[in-house]
Amino acid sequence: MAATDATLSANNAGYTRIAVVGTGGYGGSILKALLHSKAFTSIRAVTREPTDDIAGKEMRLRELQSLGAQVITYDSTTASAFASAFAETDIVISAVGFSAISSQFAMVDGAIQAGVKWFLPSEFGVAHGSSTWLPFDGPLAAKRDVLAYLKERQSQIAYTAIYTGLALDYLDPRVLGLKLTRRSATLVGRGGTPMSCTNQQDTIRVIVEVAKRPREMQNRAIRFAGSTTRMRELIKTVTANECGNNVKLVSIDEAKEKFCELAKKQDMRAFEIYCRLLVEEGLTQIDRKGEKLDNHLFSFKPEPVQETLERLLLQAETVGLGIHGPTVHRSETGGSVTEGIGRAADTVCGTAATAE
Repeated sequence: MAATDATLSANNAGYTRIAVVGTGGYGGSILKALLHSKAFTSIRAVTREPTDDIAGKEMRLRELQSLGAQVITYDSTTASAFASAFAETDIVISAVGFSAISSQFAMVDGAIQAGVKWFLPSEFGVAHGSSTWLPFDGPLAAKRDVLAYLKERQSQIAYTAIYTGLALDYLDPRVLGLKLTRRSATLVGRGGTPMSCTNQQDTIRVIVEVAKRPREMQNRAIRFAGSTTRMRELIKTVTANECGNNVKLVSIDEAKEKFCELAKKQDMRAFEIYCRLLVEEGLTQIDRKGEKLDNHLFSFKPEPVQETLERLLLQAETVGLGIHGPTVHRSETGGSVTEGIGRAADTVCGTAATAE
């Protein structure tokens, strides 16, 4: 896809060929935003050859091709396969989900082999932090390890990690205990711990702007928060009460006990409790250690989280169904997440996990 001279600024000169790994979820939306930006000479969708939902994936790929994207498929997660997919590319953005995070090690190696200049790993959320309440390597640990791997190789390839907190219109709100259609909620703890939130569209705007400005964005972490809020504020929006008949209160000790009960069974509901405990412990606040937010680097005004939640409530009432989004379940992300939860039963609960 050709870009106009006006949009190809000196700031991203030499970084005009970009590839995005993944076409579902964030990946597809990032690709569309890059295509609409007209800031790159070529945009490539790199995706694994489909093994299920073939018709749905082919439809997404045809749409991207109609918009001007080149589509490249790979059949194995090896460095050589990724090197072939990334040939003649300047920037690689990884938008893979939990189950594929570990494939980014080979992705980075393949990018280096192909001469890629800049790699943006699949962060786009919260940074990994060590929990004192659940002291085990949870699902975010793989992201931490990939970022460390990139930092060790920054003389060969630049990197940028982008943290934007939670996107309520991407992560199913029920994972956090917000039941929109019922106007009810489950609150773990007191709900007064700060948390960072940025909706999906604003997160994608940040990603695209970062990719257009390599000279100032490379080899660093970018932290952008649309809002800093607290669970009790979100619950009040959903239920009109911070606590009451439609708000179930769960203590930290009760939540940890329930987590252990479900983790021993490798029940994915343990992941929901894990998320709620991380929120209450403060690990979803992207500037919790005093890091400076980078909102000033971007000219647009993000949507406040309360407006995002009101929009989702209206959608839930209009459609009459729960929010349909990428929730955590066995078929898609279960591999890495259930493995981490199973191990947690040993380190946190003091007993071996047994699958049922």
